[in-house]
Amino acid sequence: MPKTDDLAAWRAFLAFAKAGTVAQAAAALQIEPSNVSRAIAALERSLGCELVRHSTRPLRLTEAGELAVKRIEPLLRAHASLISDLTSEARALEGNIRLSSAPGFASRRLTGLLQRFRAEQPAITIEIQSGLSENDLQKGLCDIATLTGHPVLPGLVCMSRGRNVYLPVASAGYLKKHGMPLTPDQLRAHTGYVYAGPVRHETKVLVRGDRTEPVVFGQSIRSTDILAIRTALLNDMGVAVDMPLVQIVEDLQAGTLVPILPGWFRPPVECYIATSRAAWHLKRVRVFFEWYGRALQALFASYEAQASAVVGLPPDDGATERTTIFRT
Repeated sequence: MPKTDDLAAWRAFLAFAKAGTVAQAAAALQIEPSNVSRAIAALERSLGCELVRHSTRPLRLTEAGELAVKRIEPLLRAHASLISDLTSEARALEGNIRLSSAPGFASRRLTGLLQRFRAEQPAITIEIQSGLSENDLQKGLCDIATLTGHPVLPGLVCMSRGRNVYLPVASAGYLKKHGMPLTPDQLRAHTGYVYAGPVRHETKVLVRGDRTEPVVFGQSIRSTDILAIRTALLNDMGVAVDMPLVQIVEDLQAGTLVPILPGWFRPPVECYIATSRAAWHLKRVRVFFEWYGRALQALFASYEAQASAVVGLPPDDGATERTTIFRT
């Protein structure tokens, strides 16, 4: 490589031009003074002209040296800036992301999904949190959260992750003992498990076409733990009218849980992933946010495809744009 292409040599020359002496230039660069002298001499040999008047004391720049300083200084600054930007870009895909998810989904589905992301971005770590709200997200208690229903608070960046489908189900063993409820009014003869957790509102009514009927059980058992409700259903202990499809798709396929109340549903709810505008400025958050949104859309669509072979699902009206990232 010609010495004229050696940025280290030009840095030594520029340091000398700024400091005025070889010794001070060497101190600024933390190298030996002889290295500064050799770098300048090599540049002069390659250029075929003097950059420094070696016959004078103190040493002075020649006209060529003055011109070189004017031209090389912005180039060296641009090079340093480029290296800094590229290094920062690499570091931007390192660090921690605090992710809030519904507790049941976090327990059964999330870790496998995150392993796929870690394979692509091993320097980004995900800290799983559970059940945080829009308010928590806005306060900076997490970086990304999954929200049930359309976000309403200002200052969020959001994307649909697909809809939550809720199904009324019971075990075959329970139905054999207590009979199949066909309409909501027949729920009065059954023990019902009611989800009362932080992720969504309690189901008060069921819908079939234009009809709406209240949900009233003979006996109600309330729980904030959707997985505990699933366990109770599998143990023939009662019915539930709003089990998330994501939690029971394998149970439906295996026949361990059976649809009840044909045609009656809690209406599906569109769900979103959201982050604050402040967190959105972090590249690692943007990269994970878009990856996570697409991955969840594909995952929940696959659950619906699997379940549709076993049970009729509420129609998807397609009213929600699921490819757009938007701000509130």
